[in-house]
Amino acid sequence: MNTKCLSGSKLAGGNPSRGRVSQDYYATHPDTTKALLVFEEILYPALEPACGEGHISKLLDEEQTASTDLIYRGYGQGGIDFLEQDYFDRYKTVITNPPFNLFKEFVEKALKISSNKVIMFGKLQALEGQKRATYLQTTPLKIVYVFKKRQQPLRNGSDIDELTGKKMASSTMAFAWFVWEIGYEGEPVIRWI
Repeated sequence: MNTKCLSGSKLAGGNPSRGRVSQDYYATHPDTTKALLVFEEILYPALEPACGEGHISKLLDEEQTASTDLIYRGYGQGGIDFLEQDYFDRYKTVITNPPFNLFKEFVEKALKISSNKVIMFGKLQALEGQKRATYLQTTPLKIVYVFKKRQQPLRNGSDIDELTGKKMASSTMAFAWFVWEIGYEGEPVIRWI
């Protein structure tokens, strides 16, 4: 009888032998953003405050999108800490894939500087948790786009597994696009994409 145990990270889709990626850099696959853009219009000017290598920004109107990141990865403007930055301009849309461990903080800041909508890519489990769920209930969260097919964020911006040299396998984690609309007062709607 084989009584092999699975660790919590294995059950959650992680690989403990790899560890976490530096700076929590899991880029958004272009197909993940394209799926959103079928349903959501980006209003400009827009801000992408965790732009990485431009995986999201390159699919938007780049001339009307300010692309920044704490770490410079060859795209946009690096050295900008979104959570600490004072924004004097208002953006109609703030769209990003924030570090997963800072999801709530990115939402809070984005809602302060957006005049129309905030769009965040994140783990579906962002809806869970006493503090986070209670907070989200007080926000103008309008739509949660849940993926029918599992999405694979790009570890360190690549879809190639650095251990095997092969294309990354599908994640076991569920991801969604979360859309807030400033002034929205109804209950959030779930849509599948």
